[in-house]
Amino acid sequence: MAREGGRAYVKWVGGLAAVVLVAGGGFLATGGVGARYAGYQFRTASTDEERAAAAARLVAMGEAGAPYFTEPFRAGDPAGCAAVAAAVKDYLAPLPPDDPKYAACCRFLLTGSPAFADAGRGALLDLIPALVKTPDPSDVERCRAAVRAGLAGATPDDKVRAVRLALRPEIGLTADTASLLNDADAEVRRAAMLAVGPVPDGQTAVVKDEDLFRWLHDPDAEVRNLCETALLARGLDHEHVALARLLSDPEPAGRLNLLVELRAGGPGIKDPGPWLERLGQDPDPAVRLGAARVAFESRLVFAGWLDRLAADDPNPTVRRWAGYYSSRAAAVKQAGFRQE
Repeated sequence: MAREGGRAYVKWVGGLAAVVLVAGGGFLATGGVGARYAGYQFRTASTDEERAAAAARLVAMGEAGAPYFTEPFRAGDPAGCAAVAAAVKDYLAPLPPDDPKYAACCRFLLTGSPAFADAGRGALLDLIPALVKTPDPSDVERCRAAVRAGLAGATPDDKVRAVRLALRPEIGLTADTASLLNDADAEVRRAAMLAVGPVPDGQTAVVKDEDLFRWLHDPDAEVRNLCETALLARGLDHEHVALARLLSDPEPAGRLNLLVELRAGGPGIKDPGPWLERLGQDPDPAVRLGAARVAFESRLVFAGWLDRLAADDPNPTVRRWAGYYSSRAAAVKQAGFRQE
């Protein structure tokens, strides 16, 4: 009798346990225990397929899965980052941006991004086009911060991808790409030139024409060509670009050749004054002195730059000759001479 009662009790307990397991299945699948198990599967996955499946489960769990699917970004695990990125894209694709689940998924990744390793920050860039659709302004700003981090990225590839993202209207960081014109990697400089070289209608140039001139001498031929194309698109003609190339020549001999061209005149030189004023600020004293002489010989009505050269130039020879040309110019003006 006691033995039968014991069996009945065991059956009752077993049945209760089964009910609890069935009823709690949703929690085990999506709650803390399920997330820990999926996280374990994700960490120990031996194939890309297993890793992708575990990543998809973690992303679908939302907040419970977030500590696990953001871990590869913090650790800088490329395979893990790739699996999570693919899972996030698949998860967000059918959701409208105003769905609370959309915003939550974006926030899980973006709020943790300052702690991401370099590889994680690079991987996050691939998700920015989806994440920036979030309606939360603070998360949009976090997207911009992620792009700024990419512009200072650890690899040329990260920087190039960040430049492209910076041009998106919702990111609006075109001006931040200008510093990459000085990057050591030619591919990065090309991307930056494509970003800041063209000036869309109604917008102000991020980098002024004259400040672009020196990239006409970039070591990379494609950067040089992109710079020339940008200047032509801005309205400079080929003769103007040729003069700009001489003005920005890193060797003084090239800049002295510009003085020869300006002295000779020609159809492409409508007003030598601005060119000469710039050459009057050249780091080489021979070029500054030449600018003063050509300005006088060209019979210009001088602005104040020649007087400043005569008064303040650090080279005594330049000061003396600039003073001479300035006084001669003043005498010509007093005699009533006018530029022809």
